[in-house]
Amino acid sequence: MAILPTIGSWGGIAGSNIYIKSQAPKYPTGFGTGLGMTMVGIIVVYLVRLSFARDNVQRRRMLDAEGEEGVRARYTEQELLDMGDRSPFFIYTL
Repeated sequence: MAILPTIGSWGGIAGSNIYIKSQAPKYPTGFGTGLGMTMVGIIVVYLVRLSFARDNVQRRRMLDAEGEEGVRARYTEQELLDMGDRSPFFIYTL
């Protein structure tokens, strides 16, 4: 959680350096940088979505192959709880 306010504080620093006063009123560097960062964000979200879908498919295949009982026989309840989102029973949703 601490990283969110830190990155948010960088906005003022970045804004004062990419919106150059001599480029007013069009600010091509500032708006271009903003557009570029937005595009990078969209691409990253798409890649994360693909990664989640791939992980879900792998987990479902494992559960189909071994069955719920087979997976539970391999791990204790505490191990499954300690795995968190790495548990074979955890499915990512968006």
